[in-house]
Amino acid sequence: MDIKQIIKEIGRGKLHARHLDEQTATALYRAMLNDEVDDLSLGAILIALRIKGEGEEELLGFYRGLEDFLPQWPALSNTIIIPSYNGARRQANMTPLLALLLHKFGVNVFLHGVHNDPTRVTSAQILAAMNIKPARDITESHRQILETGFSFMTIDTLCPPLAKQLDLRWHLGLRNSAHTLAKLISPFVAQAGVRLTSVSHPEYLPKVTQFFSDIGAKALVSNGCEGEVYLNPQRPSAMHYVDNDGSDISEIVARGTAAKTPLAANKEIATTLAWTQAVLTKQCPIPLPLREQIISCLVVCGRFASPTEADSWLVEQGY
Repeated sequence: MDIKQIIKEIGRGKLHARHLDEQTATALYRAMLNDEVDDLSLGAILIALRIKGEGEEELLGFYRGLEDFLPQWPALSNTIIIPSYNGARRQANMTPLLALLLHKFGVNVFLHGVHNDPTRVTSAQILAAMNIKPARDITESHRQILETGFSFMTIDTLCPPLAKQLDLRWHLGLRNSAHTLAKLISPFVAQAGVRLTSVSHPEYLPKVTQFFSDIGAKALVSNGCEGEVYLNPQRPSAMHYVDNDGSDISEIVARGTAAKTPLAANKEIATTLAWTQAVLTKQCPIPLPLREQIISCLVVCGRFASPTEADSWLVEQGY
């Protein structure tokens, strides 16, 4: 593999750079994760990819290179995989609430994300305030989800090489391809469970939906909120569903209306925790966009046969 030639191909700027083919992208990312690319070249590659954006074949190839570093747990029914790699910048982080509500409603939930971000409030920090600790290793995490239906892992435990790539953000000053890939991964085999993910830029929506179609994975894709996967309670986006049966990608939730119910007053951990507990205990209603997202999750993971059935059940439960 000629690293110099690869940099030449991808480093010509947004208008003139060329995308790598899948095979080259796979070999390159595997080498990056194995520390087989020198620091100077690695920085050049990450910045070049940041400028031009990953092509569809590149995204698929990078993931193929990453698969060797991930667990391949067998399928588990009624399972949702939730990434959390951005945290709260302005609004309260609702990812822990989404995960805990789905678990409460009978869904197996695997949540993964960063442990800390000096600029934001992470899901790990909120869960820690609730005395929910991340699994210590992959074996413990697998046992947790089999026995309790819920597990949270930080990326440095789930996939240390990818965590190392994520941490380069603090050296380079910019996010890189690892931030896109982290939101796509799962510890299960490709066809197992339903993956939630979000995109920050409109041009990534077709790339990401095509990616899930290519690997045969079920997924719910939306614009999310501040990089997290939950629908923005103030400006909810549409949600797209990718099935693994070869059917067309569909819009499962249309762009909705903003929540009119009380939200957390700010992003601080104590405020977020109090509001989260209030929603979990039915003292405060689930914001409508989040409720619609939960209904979609309950249907596509197989918990209920239709949105109407799921909605009726939630009403019966007091939600």
